[in-house]
Amino acid sequence: MRKIFKTQTGITLIELLITGVIVGLVATMAVPRFQIAYERLQYKRANREMTSTLKVARSMAVTSKAQHGVTFNEDNRTVTLFEDVNTGTYAFEEGVDSVLRVDTLPEQFVYLDSDLEGHTIFFRPNGSADFNGGGNIYSMAYSEDVIAYYHANILASTGRVHSDCYYY
Repeated sequence: MRKIFKTQTGITLIELLITGVIVGLVATMAVPRFQIAYERLQYKRANREMTSTLKVARSMAVTSKAQHGVTFNEDNRTVTLFEDVNTGTYAFEEGVDSVLRVDTLPEQFVYLDSDLEGHTIFFRPNGSADFNGGGNIYSMAYSEDVIAYYHANILASTGRVHSDCYYY
């Protein structure tokens, strides 16, 4: 019996405290990295929503056989999806066109612009895109730790949307 009690080992209170301190130090060092990752995810989500809105507009134009559009308002940082009621004007007319969805970008977005005349792109019922300009949309967001740059290009002949996001 004596041999059994003598060979048993356990964890002392000192060892337990040292382990707790080490785990606490490692966790403290990891918190800033989680903040940076969270900000990147927030910017990535907003950029994905812009790309999604463009793709949804194209899809709705094809399925409903009616022209749909997306307009970008840099002052309010909004992206508006609408059905173009008056197809001859090639402009977003507030109160006339049917607004389907309005997305507001986070306040960290300091730049939203496009080389589209009127900052509006239209998708025809055959899926092709119609716009004046180069078919590019740009945005930039920054915080203390992350700078995010977004670029989307719309191909006029097919309405295909290609986007890139860069984080620094």
